[in-house]
Amino acid sequence: MRPRPLAIRGRSGSGKTSLLRSVVRQSGREAVWGTARELVEQLAEAVRSGRYEPYRAALIDDVRPLCIEHLEDLRGKPVTRGEVCRLLEDRATRGRATLLTVTGARGDVEVLEWLESWAELLLIE
Repeated sequence: MRPRPLAIRGRSGSGKTSLLRSVVRQSGREAVWGTARELVEQLAEAVRSGRYEPYRAALIDDVRPLCIEHLEDLRGKPVTRGEVCRLLEDRATRGRATLLTVTGARGDVEVLEWLESWAELLLIE
């Protein structure tokens, strides 16, 4: 069984980022941090500049933990979510750690259904 990204979902201020920082600190590695919006902007810029494949390969091959916050910003964007999912699944296939946060309420079904198909979910109340 291959590793899956860990997605932490909770309300704003519930400690998601603090938990991620603690996990990364315990790993003893420096992590790559960003938001879902930043990741999508970087992917789009790589497409525009004709460097999509090298950029994507670099993200997949990077051995540092990748921490992406605010996956809820991909709500309502199924094509973008699909590309992010493929990218993170490819990282997992290579054994690369990926940690995610989702800020949202219990009823945020769209994002949770998307995540539970390819990530481990930790819900913080």
